[in-house]
Amino acid sequence: MQFNEKITLDERWLLTILIVAVAAFIALTLAMRGGYLAQFDQNILHWFHKRKNRALDSFFSSITWLGSLWILLPLYIVLILTFSHYFENIEKLLGIGFWGAFLTTYILKYQLDRKRPRFFSTIYELPIDPSFPSAHTSQIVTFTLLFWFMDYSGSSLFDTLFTGVLLFIASGVALSRMYLQVHFPTDVLAGALVAIAWSCIAILVIKSGGLV
Repeated sequence: MQFNEKITLDERWLLTILIVAVAAFIALTLAMRGGYLAQFDQNILHWFHKRKNRALDSFFSSITWLGSLWILLPLYIVLILTFSHYFENIEKLLGIGFWGAFLTTYILKYQLDRKRPRFFSTIYELPIDPSFPSAHTSQIVTFTLLFWFMDYSGSSLFDTLFTGVLLFIASGVALSRMYLQVHFPTDVLAGALVAIAWSCIAILVIKSGGLV
């Protein structure tokens, strides 16, 4: 079965979501660079800091790894090997979406060169790469979105549970980056917008029959 036969979302909706995501990212970046969201970022990080406890430390320290390339790259390979027998365009879908989001995130990181937050103590040392956008967030959101499009049919209890699990994982990783004080909230939002944009691009390319 070809993957573009499985995706029922209209191209106009995908294009609209893509345009909105890109416009929102540009607006967010300009606001961040202008310092207009500094107080918002600090308030949210302060809120997370006030709720620190051992149970949440353990939970967020664990789930944050699901957004790491060290976890997602092997899973990426497994998914391609597993689903390529059922959907012939899976390699293109994941290749365009996941690697597009990955490269875009790191190019933007070093172009914008935002420093990591240093308002409160962290459990681990701060990563050495720049902060904006959040790579963990862009990677896990892209991965879960594409996996959801790949397998969701919307016709069973399994699909509902499947959606809930993916949403829990993606949101858990995103929240962990703020709870662990390694990213500003705007970094996380920016990472999600990059992921949404590249997921739409990947699906639009597959639906149009491009990159044959």
